[in-house]
Amino acid sequence: MDHLQLSRRDFLKGGAGFAAAASLASLVGCGGEPVTSSDGAGSGDQAASKIVLGRPVDSNNLDPVTCIGNENIFMFNLIVEGLVKTADDSGDIEPCLAEKWDVSDDGRTYTFHVMEGLKFSDGSDVTAEDWKWTFERAMAATDSHWYSCVENIESVECPDDTTVIVTTKEAAASTLANLSIFEVGVQSKAHFDEVGEEEYVNAGPVGTGPYVLDEWVKGEYMTFKANPNYREEGLPLTEEIEFRVVADDNSRVIQLQGGDIDVADSVPFASLQQLEGDANCSPQVDPATMVYWISLNTQNEYLSNPQVREALYQATDAQEIIDMTSYGYAETAGSVISATSEYCDTSIEPPVADVEAAKKLLEEAGYPDGFEISLLLRGGNALYESIAQVILDQWKKIGVTVNIDSRESTAYSQARNELDLDVVISGWSDDVPDPTSLMQFIFDYDAAFGYYSGMQQPEELQEVNRQATVELDVEKRKELYAQIQQAFREEAIFIPFMSVPWASAIRNNVTGYIQTPMGNYRFQEIAVTE
Repeated sequence: MDHLQLSRRDFLKGGAGFAAAASLASLVGCGGEPVTSSDGAGSGDQAASKIVLGRPVDSNNLDPVTCIGNENIFMFNLIVEGLVKTADDSGDIEPCLAEKWDVSDDGRTYTFHVMEGLKFSDGSDVTAEDWKWTFERAMAATDSHWYSCVENIESVECPDDTTVIVTTKEAAASTLANLSIFEVGVQSKAHFDEVGEEEYVNAGPVGTGPYVLDEWVKGEYMTFKANPNYREEGLPLTEEIEFRVVADDNSRVIQLQGGDIDVADSVPFASLQQLEGDANCSPQVDPATMVYWISLNTQNEYLSNPQVREALYQATDAQEIIDMTSYGYAETAGSVISATSEYCDTSIEPPVADVEAAKKLLEEAGYPDGFEISLLLRGGNALYESIAQVILDQWKKIGVTVNIDSRESTAYSQARNELDLDVVISGWSDDVPDPTSLMQFIFDYDAAFGYYSGMQQPEELQEVNRQATVELDVEKRKELYAQIQQAFREEAIFIPFMSVPWASAIRNNVTGYIQTPMGNYRFQEIAVTE
């Protein structure tokens, strides 16, 4: 049968367009039954098959509490499960290990009723102690990048193995969304005690998810085996999944076309266009919460001046960046909050170049002849490289010379984590369907230097963010988050320019590939067909 594809515009956010795109995404693949072992599939008796996914970078930390970066985050849906989860095709909250829950009249206490008979992948029982330890470890890690998701929790009580009672400090609209974060996916305390906290980043958690980390050769590949004790009968369908590091974008596409890998992650838009006519593999475009912007380091001599930052903002043209780099797959963005969120202030227009106004601002700031700065870039990323070239050309028109500082993955991450940069292309995909997590990265300076802006937000705006975190009224929350987004625009520390879908490509004999709008892999039903 014909291979179903998403059109370039099908991922449009919100309403019927978003739902239709998500529905089509789940149908990608051609006919045929999953390849299974001779004695059938089922828990502990999965399909005798292997799928190889090529991705640009390796993970470096599988501790759900201390990790950072999508290369780590996207792995956790394979290993751990929480009380609730986000839907495969939207940001809606659904039951996961909790079959139902009750909320107290004051909105502060949630009583979750957990399914019975749960086992970890090592065959041990999931106990009240595991639930309580999982939550309390996350709650104690105040320096965690995900602390905002548990900061409002006052206590967690587990009177028995199937009851988890979460009491919050204040009633908050974000409570259920924040409980979908991977760091409170239930983990085996016994395993943590056995390997120790330092080794947890390499060993990873033992959870109830569909897969178990089997082997990890750093910088090369990591292999996951099917969980023999998985709670869903007959799943997962595939026995082994290998995540292979193929740093160069073009090499991933070549390996996909040659059959060396079954799935290519983070595929350049130009390659997606080329693959639309391929007989053996096809692009997969999934709705995403991914937004790209330029972070300006305000500790830089030039960028500390707000007039200079505004000049760069007015020298930037979002539509031109999209036209030159996205091949029709992206949309312009005016805010760091994704347009898929009801809290995005859509009144903020994406940047449109006004070269003369930008030149005047530079002159008023004392730089009539411009200046020279560097743009930090991860080498091998074709999209970032093409975006950087457009930015270089746009800012050159106002006399600003941009030198591309391209570094391999490890050096790039180190430079970013030490704020050793002038300008960097930043991106964010939501980890929970609420702005709280993104706001922590911006407002908690220690989390990411104000998301690589080098700016500590003023106390007045910090207070607005605190109010927005716990406000129950959706319309009031929208107003509070609009204040924050307007402040970001006025300070011009970020220059948002586009939102993009998840761009992957798969062999035509692969079915069941799902990447949620949050970016998480849901591979319970991924399989190779005959």
